Amino acid sequence: MVTMKLMRLSIAKWLTVVVCLPLILMLLSPAPAEAALTPSITLSADSDTLYFGDTLVIELEAVGVLDTVDVSSLFRNADLLRETTGTRISVIEDRVVEVKLRRMEFLPRREGTIVFGPLQGESVAGLVTSNTLSFTVLPASNVQWQPDNDDLHISVTLSDANIENPDSAATYNAYIGQRIIADIQLRHRHPIADEHILLPDFDGFDVLAEYEQRRTIEPPADEAEDNDGWRLISWRFHLFAQRSGKLNIGPVTWRGEAIRSRTQRAQFTQETGVMLVNIKPALASVDWWLATSDVSLSDSWSKDARELTAGDEVVRTITLAASDVLASHLPDVVPLESRAISSTLIGQSRKQVLLGDQIKASATFTFRLVAQSPIPVFLDTVRVPWYDTTRSELREAIIPARRINVGLPDRADLLAELALGTRWQDKFELQVRAAASRFAYWHVSLALLSLIALLLLTLELRAWIRRYRADSALDTLPSL
Repeated sequence: MVTMKLMRLSIAKWLTVVVCLPLILMLLSPAPAEAALTPSITLSADSDTLYFGDTLVIELEAVGVLDTVDVSSLFRNADLLRETTGTRISVIEDRVVEVKLRRMEFLPRREGTIVFGPLQGESVAGLVTSNTLSFTVLPASNVQWQPDNDDLHISVTLSDANIENPDSAATYNAYIGQRIIADIQLRHRHPIADEHILLPDFDGFDVLAEYEQRRTIEPPADEAEDNDGWRLISWRFHLFAQRSGKLNIGPVTWRGEAIRSRTQRAQFTQETGVMLVNIKPALASVDWWLATSDVSLSDSWSKDARELTAGDEVVRTITLAASDVLASHLPDVVPLESRAISSTLIGQSRKQVLLGDQIKASATFTFRLVAQSPIPVFLDTVRVPWYDTTRSELREAIIPARRINVGLPDRADLLAELALGTRWQDKFELQVRAAASRFAYWHVSLALLSLIALLLLTLELRAWIRRYRADSALDTLPSL
């Protein structure tokens, strides 16, 4: 019996070991190691050709290197003028890593071909070797360099979204108040030091700047072209002429020192010509001149105008919106006075927004209207004349006329004198109607009052008849 128990315990222990041992081994086994990052050292430069006396810039990037890379071999054929170091964060092989940076400026000691690299550095994976850079150093240029149109260029163009190109290169035609877009571009291929730019003052124009001094880089049009593209400095202004006649847009002056290389520098001054703009006057047949491509005119009411009664107040809001004009150029909208309804301006506001090269301007006018009389009222048409620059014709934005039937108020007696003058018959009628309107069942009340009055009159009449008969009987008695 004891032997059987010992055998059972031995079997249970062996089963426990067989089941648990794989689990223990799985827990103790190390996790699979991630793939190691490939270390690298990279040398780069902007150009592989230069003149003797010019400097060249070499940039070094190191990833996964343990110590600082030894760059002493780069000094064999050139002198180090200046050096900057730093780091940046980058994503390499789906990892966020730190990249060590060094930017070195060298001055070659001789002409011919010089080689930089390779460099070596230690990493966890062993020795890392960089690439090699080769430069051709040409003899020093003795020609005095001056920038030309292939190096510097100024352009000033006038345009508008709704107007065709100007009649000639020197003259531009537009109406007074019409938008003109002025684009100014300065283009250069080489860095510029001590730069000075003088823009026109746009005398005679209202000016809205869309952007000013926006610096960008235009890539080369031809991939085989050996340059870094144009560097652009640009402005865009929206101009609105404020007087007719001949207006001049002054020149753009640009001066500074262009730096082609270390030994090729040149002072330059460039200036554009004066541009002539012929501004046509407004038409004499209109009261207000608004030159634009689109106008909208609308109104809204604080309550339904069909529910107005004499003495009610209502707020009417008129909104005028236009494209490609300034908010200050929008005219004031004043509706004509209407009989028996007063109109008072209680507020106005103007705003404009620039979306790309499109200007959206609007003006809002708020009026308080008071109905004076319970009669039909006609609100006259609201008109805003404007000149359509797209169709080249005079047009008109309108809010159509409308009829409002002003109803009788609950308290007509308060407005009787204003509504009907001094006729006492009309006043009395309105007073009766106003008094009757205070009771929900005025006809029932009037009948009850009439019955009570008739009953009191009957009782008073019977009492008078009795007194009369009594006095007559006393008069007929014989005297003693």
